[in-house]
Amino acid sequence: MRTANRKDLADFSATVAYGYLKYTYEVKNWLSFGGQVNGLAHAGIDNITKRDPLTGSGPIYEANLWNPNYLNGNTEFALPQLYAQLTFNRHKITLGRFLMESPIVNSEPWPFPNAMQGIWYDYSANKDLRIQLGGIQNISPRFTAQFDGIGETIGLIAAGVDKDGNPSGYPGNVNSNFLLVGNANYSFSESVTIDLWNYYTDNVSNTIYLEPSLKLENDLSIKTMLIYQFKVGEGGNENPLLAYLEDGHQAMQFGFRVEKKHNNSTFQLNFSRITNKGRMLLPRELGKEPFYTFQRRTRVEGMQNVTSIMVKWQRNWENESRKMRLFTSMGSNKLAKPDNAQENKLRLPSHLHWDASLKYEPKKASFNGFSAEMLLAYRFLNEEIGNDERARINRADFAHVDLILAYTF
Repeated sequence: MRTANRKDLADFSATVAYGYLKYTYEVKNWLSFGGQVNGLAHAGIDNITKRDPLTGSGPIYEANLWNPNYLNGNTEFALPQLYAQLTFNRHKITLGRFLMESPIVNSEPWPFPNAMQGIWYDYSANKDLRIQLGGIQNISPRFTAQFDGIGETIGLIAAGVDKDGNPSGYPGNVNSNFLLVGNANYSFSESVTIDLWNYYTDNVSNTIYLEPSLKLENDLSIKTMLIYQFKVGEGGNENPLLAYLEDGHQAMQFGFRVEKKHNNSTFQLNFSRITNKGRMLLPRELGKEPFYTFQRRTRVEGMQNVTSIMVKWQRNWENESRKMRLFTSMGSNKLAKPDNAQENKLRLPSHLHWDASLKYEPKKASFNGFSAEMLLAYRFLNEEIGNDERARINRADFAHVDLILAYTF
């Protein structure tokens, strides 16, 4: 991975080797056990710990692969999954450490997967209705490889500033003992589906996620999304200067996606809007954000008054010798000025973000399981920031490249 910043600002790079082994053992047809161990090796952290002389800023994306605040030496290991699973007809109960996918809490694997510890219940009443319930006591954020309490996982990275422009005081000070997750997915017909999630974070927040979807003729589909969030209890701490959410906190995001499939291609038009009601706070330690306009290496969580538009094209090819996937997207994120601490938590300027990825998988027996992917990205500054280079470095006017070589067996 490499990020090349503009002008005299520092460039950053990182090289890691990553792997995991997962094993599942079925004792009975109703009882199985599973586990997973992950390992990560770093080629050297000199480029990760260095700071740009002008701004004092370090890397963002490269540090996400190996965060020197939490990882030591050159190798780290984690045990993200160790669980028992009980299955009774349409009921499934998972106990222990596990990975689950949901819009806001998801496994996002680098450098380690976001894992949960607790209990998860999954019920499929029929092909039209699915219900999920989770009681989570501990989380293993992807940056630490360790299981900690819910409050301890919030604020490990990208804490930004409070609404007065001072460094946020909540890291290490959020008091929360559990996370409750609920989901209901119902299909009214083959073309109409509604997905509802609720995330209750003890003493911090309640976040509601609603997504209706509609499938039309000729492989055309439309999805809409609404996220509403409000404060619960103390918002994380009785001291307002140390709380994650302020008194009266409310935030809302809505968006839509129009998708058209044609032959081997997929075309998307995506829109997202975070209103000026309040900052949309979705802990980055718990997974990638769910907005339709999400692109790799971009996030607008923590902001308010954001308007985003993104178009994307993806094409797949396959023959007897190889599989290939190409996608490219262009997104526009219109944000408040970087010096507007009330609405811009992370001093991110308005920008245009372009990316393109090509993934190649040979199908010959001697290369079965291998793949290679290259991601290219460039972010164009889309507003005047004067001489504030802190709002530029790793945030705009940079080129980024990822090269991923993988083997799966």
